Amino acid sequence: MKRYIIQLGLTGLLLAGMFSCKKDISQTFKTDGTAPDVTLSPQTLELSESTASDTVETISWTRADFGYSAAVSYTVEIDLAGGGFAAPKSVNTGTVPQLKYLGSVLNELAIGLGIAAGETGDLDIRIKSLLSDSVFIYSEVSQLTVTPYQVAFPALLVLGGNSWQTPAVRTNGFVLTSPNYDDKYEGYINLPNADGWGGDALKLMVESSGVTYGWGGTANTMTAGASGNLWFTPAPNFMKVNADTKAGTVNFVPVTFTVTGDHNGWDTEATPMTYDPVTHRLIATGVNFTAGNAFVFTANGGYDLSYKVNGDGKLIYAGPPNWSGNNIPAPGTGTYTVILDLSAGDGSYTYSFE
Repeated sequence: MKRYIIQLGLTGLLLAGMFSCKKDISQTFKTDGTAPDVTLSPQTLELSESTASDTVETISWTRADFGYSAAVSYTVEIDLAGGGFAAPKSVNTGTVPQLKYLGSVLNELAIGLGIAAGETGDLDIRIKSLLSDSVFIYSEVSQLTVTPYQVAFPALLVLGGNSWQTPAVRTNGFVLTSPNYDDKYEGYINLPNADGWGGDALKLMVESSGVTYGWGGTANTMTAGASGNLWFTPAPNFMKVNADTKAGTVNFVPVTFTVTGDHNGWDTEATPMTYDPVTHRLIATGVNFTAGNAFVFTANGGYDLSYKVNGDGKLIYAGPPNWSGNNIPAPGTGTYTVILDLSAGDGSYTYSFE
């Protein structure tokens, strides 16, 4: 049983030509409400591509009772466990006390909230029962344990303009991805300076819908369906590109990566990497490591744009504001080719040795 208080205030009115006034009045009305009891079926599940089109989860609940007959609207709120519902994913079900999830939809939601593919994590779920904007009650929090599976992240395809010829289908080296399913895309592309004008024309196409984004009026804005091309400069250059289809923004910066570590006294310029136009990877040859060495991929002579590894050995962004990650261990004593592969888009960056 939870108690909610609504306060209504009447502001005193001063009437012209009258000598009396009304004082402020504060009235408090109390209403009791019984929150729903929530049932998750099942409470634990491992998602897979084989069940992507199946109903894999049913969230149901008893109806809220505010002590009188009224139409109650329900919203399911889902957040990563411990997130406090600061920015939950919300689904309004109207007056229906049930929500079903297809495997593909729940998989996208879990990854978007921060559970990595192949990892098991918990989601907090609660029901908001609403009579009005000021009269509502929450259920107790229930917890769903879920293991999502790896899928190809949502993507923007790079479509070259003018003389720049690019693949018509999703291809590494010509793609930006959104691993959090939040309309924010990132990737690295190589500008060829196809027309010799010091820049390159292009559009960005949403892979799932075919909607293309072009010139939005400035170098850092883009508009869906625009006839004009985006213009990235200077070229030729290897570029880090970030695009936000919801905000209509696009940002790009030239980058040069370096292998920075024990082998070169942590010099951020001594071991540069070069772009391979065939494999779309960055390569540093003849790198001499000693057993126990470690290193970091740094860019543009500093650590603001850098990559390290997490506890599972996966390559992650290590710059501000979090400055996270661990130094990458060298494979042992010897001379190696170090490879940084950023071609598949954000969430799929990798490194290797040869």
